[in-house]
Amino acid sequence: MSVTIEQDLKEILGSINQKLEKLDNRLNSLEIGQARLEEKVDGLEKDLESLREDTKEIKGSQKAQIWTLIGILGTALLGTVIRYIILPFPQNNFNP
Repeated sequence: MSVTIEQDLKEILGSINQKLEKLDNRLNSLEIGQARLEEKVDGLEKDLESLREDTKEIKGSQKAQIWTLIGILGTALLGTVIRYIILPFPQNNFNP
């Protein structure tokens, strides 16, 4: 009977060892997958920060473009006023 118990115990321990090896392999796979995901998340965070910076630059550039356009339009309007309203009137400031 002790031989049977030893044989049964050997089979049970072998089965447990196989299951532990499978669990170890699965844990290793999970750790590798987690490391890859962490790398991807870090890359996405960097990309997101870069997009935020680009958005700030675009907004600043748009403001500058708007003020430049306002300046150009103001200059054009002032030029038009001078040419068509002020210059057509004769300048008779000199009385000899």
